[in-house]
Amino acid sequence: MRYLFIAASITALAANAHAAPLMPSFADVPTGWTTDRYEANEFVGVGSYQGRDNVLKIGISTAQGSANRSAGTSGDFYNTQGRQHAAAGGAGSSLAADLYIDAAWRDGANGNVRTDMWGITDNQPLVYPIIGFTNFGGNARYRLWDADTANGWVDLATAVAFDAWTSFEILFTGTAFEYFINGASVYTDTTIGGTTGFSAVIMQAYNFNDSNFDNNTATGFVGGDYAVHWANANAVPEPGSLALAGLALAGLAAARRRRA
Repeated sequence: MRYLFIAASITALAANAHAAPLMPSFADVPTGWTTDRYEANEFVGVGSYQGRDNVLKIGISTAQGSANRSAGTSGDFYNTQGRQHAAAGGAGSSLAADLYIDAAWRDGANGNVRTDMWGITDNQPLVYPIIGFTNFGGNARYRLWDADTANGWVDLATAVAFDAWTSFEILFTGTAFEYFINGASVYTDTTIGGTTGFSAVIMQAYNFNDSNFDNNTATGFVGGDYAVHWANANAVPEPGSLALAGLALAGLAAARRRRA
């Protein structure tokens, strides 16, 4: 019985990165999702995509570019296009999703891409923890938002994996937002205002079809149509959980040797 308990503990450690994931199932898209800023050309659930099921597709099109929007929504604020969903949770809860990054996005000269997962907090003024991918304004890279830094956006050193799924997670510890890529901690933001938890999540992509900028210039956007695909996160054990699992396995082996 003791061995069965240890084995069950190992299984639990390996299967759960955190105790309280909040991301709604993408199998239910668009149920429960409401437009945030501006509606993307597509915000739909699709079948299997690159080995994953119930994938969320966000499609960006010139049809929702600045020149085709009404005067009140023509500004760059409305280039951020997607939807939000309620996702309430306090300390120890997290938002997580996996993004498929196409090799064609390696070079922004072929068309700019940006897509992010946003948290919305339960305090006022709101705090927005954000993590995602872009190839605009530099090399293709992962980045996150920290309003306390000089430029807001923080480029991450983690190498981008192309033609593969990348796992993103934002964990609220109660005193900080901790960001993970593929289970590894990459950044911690301890300036959280009066945040006590999450209230919602936003999934979005950016429309670079903006008439206020010239395409194919050093400072302008390279517009065009593109689509991004997000999947609900596969469980990725954190390094600490993996270490605990290793210790438990060693203990189990030692116990078996003693019994023998």
